[in-house]
Amino acid sequence: MRPHVRFRLIAGPRRGGATTAEPKRGGRLLGRGRRAARCGLRGGLALAAALAAGVLSLAAEAGPAPASRALAADLLGSAGDAVRFDDRARDRIAITAPAYRLVLGKRGGALLSLVDRRSGRRLVSGSRGCLWRADPVGEGAPTGGCAFGQRLDYAWSRASSTLTLDYSDGAAAVVARVTIIARPSFLDLRLTIRNRTAPVLESVAFPADVLVETRAVRAGYAPTYLPGLRLGPGFFSRPGKLVRTYPSRWAFADYLSLDIGGRNVSLSSVNPLPSPLQPVALGFVRRAEGRICSGRFFCVTHSFLTWVETGASWRSPVVRLRLGASAQATILAYRSDNRIDRYPSLAAKLGRRGDILARAPLVKLDLVKEPVPFRDWRSILQRLPSPSLLHPVSFQPGGHDESFPDFLPPQGSLGTTEEFRGAVANARALGSLVMPYLNLSWWDDGSPTVGALPPPLTPADIAVRDESGVPLLERYGEHAGYVVSPYAPYVRERVARLLEEWRTEVPADCLFFDQLGARPWRRDLNPASPDPLAYYDGWLGLLAPYAPRCLMAEDGWDRLAASFAGFHGSVLMLAREHDEPDLLLGAGNWEPFPLAIWLLHDKVLLYQHDLAEQTLGADDEIVSWNLAFGFLFSVNADEASPRFRRDRLELAASLQRVLGPHYAGRRLDGYRAVAPDVTETRFGDLLVLRNRNAEQTRRVGGNDLAPSGYVARTDDRRVLAGAFAGLFNGVSLSPGTHHVIVERGLQSSEVRQPVGSDTRLAVDPPTAWRAGRGLRADAYAADGARIGEVPGSLRAGRFEFRYDGTLDGRRVALYRIGLAPDPARSVASFGGRR
Repeated sequence: MRPHVRFRLIAGPRRGGATTAEPKRGGRLLGRGRRAARCGLRGGLALAAALAAGVLSLAAEAGPAPASRALAADLLGSAGDAVRFDDRARDRIAITAPAYRLVLGKRGGALLSLVDRRSGRRLVSGSRGCLWRADPVGEGAPTGGCAFGQRLDYAWSRASSTLTLDYSDGAAAVVARVTIIARPSFLDLRLTIRNRTAPVLESVAFPADVLVETRAVRAGYAPTYLPGLRLGPGFFSRPGKLVRTYPSRWAFADYLSLDIGGRNVSLSSVNPLPSPLQPVALGFVRRAEGRICSGRFFCVTHSFLTWVETGASWRSPVVRLRLGASAQATILAYRSDNRIDRYPSLAAKLGRRGDILARAPLVKLDLVKEPVPFRDWRSILQRLPSPSLLHPVSFQPGGHDESFPDFLPPQGSLGTTEEFRGAVANARALGSLVMPYLNLSWWDDGSPTVGALPPPLTPADIAVRDESGVPLLERYGEHAGYVVSPYAPYVRERVARLLEEWRTEVPADCLFFDQLGARPWRRDLNPASPDPLAYYDGWLGLLAPYAPRCLMAEDGWDRLAASFAGFHGSVLMLAREHDEPDLLLGAGNWEPFPLAIWLLHDKVLLYQHDLAEQTLGADDEIVSWNLAFGFLFSVNADEASPRFRRDRLELAASLQRVLGPHYAGRRLDGYRAVAPDVTETRFGDLLVLRNRNAEQTRRVGGNDLAPSGYVARTDDRRVLAGAFAGLFNGVSLSPGTHHVIVERGLQSSEVRQPVGSDTRLAVDPPTAWRAGRGLRADAYAADGARIGEVPGSLRAGRFEFRYDGTLDGRRVALYRIGLAPDPARSVASFGGRR
C-alpha cells in the first residue's frame, strides 16, 4: 500500500520530471520548552524489536557500481546542475546536488543512501532507524521516525533547497520536525522534537546510526585523545567500538570523518559560541555477526545527550554532512563553521609571556617526591634551564589530591605563603615563569572548605547532582571528593577567592587546572544550574574573564580554547601508561593524527601530560613525537627519579629554545606521509620529518634518521636539528644516535650535541662565508668561557670537525664555527655579529 504522504504543490517549472513544492504555512507549531539537557548515553543503542524493521541498507536503494562511472554520471546528472528534488518514485525521495545524491525513504524518512557524484561511489548505505531516535530514561522503549511509518508529511522549498519532514501524528508521545538544507558540497540537518507524554528523553540519535560498507573505507578519523586518531581498515572490520562523549579528553570536537574512495565525508555539528554547548556521544560501532552494524557494515553513531522533560521541546544544532577532499579539509571546515578561527589569538591571551613560553620547557617540581623548602629553591633553580615554565605540584597541605580547593597556605614543611612568594620571585629573576597545579572542579571531602561550609550549606548544595538529587562523589584511590557545580553561589565565590590568592598572595604567571579539560561532560541537576545540560557552559562562563591570566588545563577541547592558553595531555601518555588505544582499537589499527593541530594550534600551546612520568622527558620517541605534532617539551626536575637524565633535560631545553619560536602557536600548514614510516609536518617556515619506526633508520636527503628520529629545519637553512644514526650531511657518524642542533648566524654558527658520543660532524658554514674564506672551530663551556680551538677543514662546501664532549678536561656545551681572519683585510671576524 502506498504510504500516506501529504505535500503542497507550487506552480512552477519542472526539471527532469521532479516535483517542486514549498513548506506548508501555518502548520503544527512545536511548543518551545526550556532548553533540553543531556548526559551520558544510556548503555547500549539497541532498538526495540518493533523498530528492528526500520533498518534499511544497501538493498533499499541500489546505486551505481563504482566501475560504471560513465553510466553513473548519466544517471546522476552533470556536476554543474543545481540542486534538484525528485519524489516521483513510490517509496523514496531524491535530492541531487553537484557533489552528491541523497536518497530518503518515504516511510519514516529513513536515510537510504548518500552517493558521491564524482565517482559514483556509495558513501552511506543506509541507516539504523528512520533518521532520528529518542531514548527515554530507564528501560522504556525508544521512539523515532520509524514509529510514524505511513504518517509522514514532507514539503520541498525550491527557493531555499530545503526539505521539511513532519512527524506529527496526533497520538504520538513525541512529535518532531526535520529540516534538510541541500548545499553544493554539504547537507545541513536539524531536528526539533516535543515530548508530549513520554518519560524524560535522555538522548536523541540524529542522524540515527548511519550504515557504511566496511570494505569501502580506507581510513576513519576521530577526535579521541589529543591530537586525534586515524583509524585503519582493520579497526572497522573487527567487532568493537569507539564511542565517546564530547566534550572530554576522549572527544575534543563534535566531528567524525571517513575516507571513502578519493573523498572524505564528515559528520559534525555547527554550534558556535555563544550558543550553549551541546554534548554528544559519537563514534564508530561494529558488532558481532548477526546484529545490526555487522557483516558488510559498521555504524557511525551520533547521539545528542539530552534531558527533555514531559511537555518540553528540544532543538538540535545543525548537523552537517560534508564531502571534502581530505580530513584536513573537513576539520578546517569544522573550525570555520564553529568560528574557532575567530577565537582570541595566543598573543592576545599571553602578551609578552608568549615569547617566553615558546622557548621554555615545562619543568615539573614535585614537592612530595622532592620536598625542598621554598627558601632553598634557588639551588634547584640554578640547575634548571632558563627560561622554563616551572610547575610546582603537591605543595598544598596533605600533598597530591588532598585539601582541594585549599592550596594556600602551603604545607608547613615547605614554608610559609610569603616564602612561596619569594621562591616565585627568584624564579622570575632567573628568567622563568611559574604555573602552580590547581583543581577547581573537584573538592576534597576532607578539605577545610568542605568541612567548614557556612550554615545551612551542605555538600549537596555545592555539588553536581544526579536525577535523584544525590551529590556526585568521585574517588581516586584512597581520595574522595565532590564534583562541584559551577553555578552554586558558594562555589563561584570560592573560585573567585582562589584566583585572587594567586594574583596577590603568590602572583603566578599561569594557572593550571586539573580535570577541567579531561572529565567527560556531566549532567548537572543542582537547583542552581539553569539547565541540566549546562555543566561545562558554567565553567566556561566562570573562567572566561580570567583568560588574560594564562589559563591551562589537563587535556582540552574546542570551546575551552576560546579562553585557555594551554592543553596538557596526549594519546602518547594513554598508550604508554595504560596501553589504552591498543586495548580499545587493536594494535596496528590506529595512529596519532593532527586533527586538533589543524583545529587549535594557533589558539593554545600543547604539552604532554603535566604529571605522567611516562611522557615527562625527552627520550627519542617523545622528542620526535613532540616536534611532529607541535607539542612543547615537558620534563621532570626530580634528579632522584630513575628516568631523570641531565643530558635529556638539556636536549629538551635546547630544542625548545631553538625550535619553539618556529612552531609554538603557529597554524599547521601541512602533514603527510612522504615515505614508509616517515611523516612530514610544516609549521610556517619549519619543516619536520619524523621516522616513526622505532627499530630502523630511514635515509632522507643524505641524512639517516635514527630509529624514532627526526630532522627539523627552517626554510632559510639557519636552523637545523635532528636525531641521526649513520650519516649526517653525508659524513659517517660514530655508532649510536646523535642529537645535533645547528644555528647558523651571519659571522658564526653554533653546533650542539646534547646527546650522543664523540663523532665527526659536517655543518654548513655561517651565512656570510664565501669560497676561499677560512673557518675555525672553538669549544665553549656552559658558562660561556672559551675552552679552545679544534682543527677542522672545508669539504664540498661544509666544515668538518670532530665534536668531542670534553676538551682539556672540561665539558663542552657547544662549538662555534666562525670566519677565520681575512688576510686581505687583516681583521679578525671572530666575535663579530652572528
